[in-house]
Amino acid sequence: MIDQLKAKTAYEAYLEKANNDNRIIGIILAGSRSKGVSSMNSDYDVILVTTDESFESVKEDYPKTEYIDSLPHPISEFRERAKIGTRTQYDKYTFTYNIALTDKTGEIQELINNKGTLTLEEAKKIANDALGGYLNSLHRSFKCLRNEKLFAAQLHTIDTIPRLLTFIFAIEGRVKPFNDLLEWELANHPLIKLPISSEELLNKIKIVIKSADFNTQKELLQIVKQLALDNGYDEEIADWEGYYFG
Repeated sequence: MIDQLKAKTAYEAYLEKANNDNRIIGIILAGSRSKGVSSMNSDYDVILVTTDESFESVKEDYPKTEYIDSLPHPISEFRERAKIGTRTQYDKYTFTYNIALTDKTGEIQELINNKGTLTLEEAKKIANDALGGYLNSLHRSFKCLRNEKLFAAQLHTIDTIPRLLTFIFAIEGRVKPFNDLLEWELANHPLIKLPISSEELLNKIKIVIKSADFNTQKELLQIVKQLALDNGYDEEIADWEGYYFG
């Protein structure tokens, strides 16, 4: 457990120093604290956007500590961070609903907004790829259940979950949340197109992760198929006609 009073004091001193440092052009609070879901074990994740020429010196002057996870990025690298198709695409959710603490150039918040959302084209591609991946893993899970290979079925079922979630968020133009923030996301920003409640969705996910339950998987499949047909992904559904889904 982190001493939260000492952590807060260290964070405030860190911000004051960074705000008065001309090498730093943007400051962003990330991690659980940016979403208001910190715990007694949470430190402060702080992204520092630096000028390109000062990155190395800032990295040296703002090291990670017990209370501060200091994350410097040169502006040229930060502009590309979390873009679809890059190796840091996984980081997109970090920037959802995020507001820069400091934006000295006026560019930082615009970059944050772009990183935390999907363009229409990005959303369509991500949704289509996720749907195909979901159906592939589900098909394999059902085959394993039919052949009484429960462990293999559970592994394939687990594979379906991130793909299912990616799909249902992408059809609303949204980024799939990190697993530890899924419940927070659904509670604070419910999915509009989902035909069941967030609680029902989470309960079904918990059941299939635990047991690969055939009937619950079928229920999720029907939800996904209807969402796909309602939102223009009928070609991907058609491609899987004739495959075994129980």
